[in-house]
Amino acid sequence: MMLADNSPRVSELPEPEDHDSLREREGLRLLGLLRGMGLAPSRKAYDPGDVIYREGEYGDALYMISSGAVRLTRRYEGDKEATLSLLGPRDIFGDLVHEATTIQKTGAEAFTSVEIVKVPKIFIERATRSNAEVASTMLTLVELDLAQHRELVQRLLPRRTEVRVAHLLNDLSGKFGVDSDGVTTIRLRLSHEDLAAMVAATRESVTSAVARLRERGVLATRSGRIHILDPDALNRISLGDR
Repeated sequence: MMLADNSPRVSELPEPEDHDSLREREGLRLLGLLRGMGLAPSRKAYDPGDVIYREGEYGDALYMISSGAVRLTRRYEGDKEATLSLLGPRDIFGDLVHEATTIQKTGAEAFTSVEIVKVPKIFIERATRSNAEVASTMLTLVELDLAQHRELVQRLLPRRTEVRVAHLLNDLSGKFGVDSDGVTTIRLRLSHEDLAAMVAATRESVTSAVARLRERGVLATRSGRIHILDPDALNRISLGDR
C-alpha cells in the first residue's frame, strides 16, 4: 500500500501525545515504499514468552507489530531485567540506526500471541540509498525513536510511585484500551509485578499505589484486568497533580 506523501517531516514533529500516531503513519509509509520497490518484508508469528531478539544481539532488521503485544526489556545489575515498554499493533521496534555494527540496545519478547512484520536492514539500506522518500521517512522514525526514549526517561524520573503508575496506565490504555460506557478496559492481563517492572518500583509500592487509585475511584481491577473509571483524574495524577 502506497501512502500519500503528506506526513510531517522532522522539523514539523507534533507534541509527544501525537508521536504514536505519527510513528504508525511513517511506519506504514515505509512498508508501502519498500513494497513499491519490490522489497517485500516477511511475517512471523510468536507465542507468549517467545524471544524475538536478545539485548546485545546484532540488529539486522526493523519490526512492526501486526497484532498482539511485545515487551521490550533491558538488563541491569547483572541478571535483573526491567520492562521498558509494552508495544501494540502498528508499533515499530528494533534499533533504527542502520550502521553495519548496530547492536540491539533492548531485548524483545512476545507478551501475548504476536504477528510481526520483519523488514531486513539490507532492504532499508538499499532503499535509503536509492529513494529520497525512504531516507526522509527513516529520518523521521529515528527522531521519533529518540523522542520515545526521552519520554521513557521522563516517566522514570524520581516521582511518587502513584504518578509513575498513572503515567504508565495512561499509555497502556491508549494502546490496548477498549471503551465501553465511559470505562476504558486495558485488554492485557497485568500483574503488580508486571507494572513494577515498567515503572522501576517494588511490587509492594505498586500494590499500594494501585490501592490508592482504587480508593479514589480512578480505576478498578477485576480478573487480572485494569478498568479506568475516571480517565481525566488518571491524567491529572500522571502529570503530578493530586
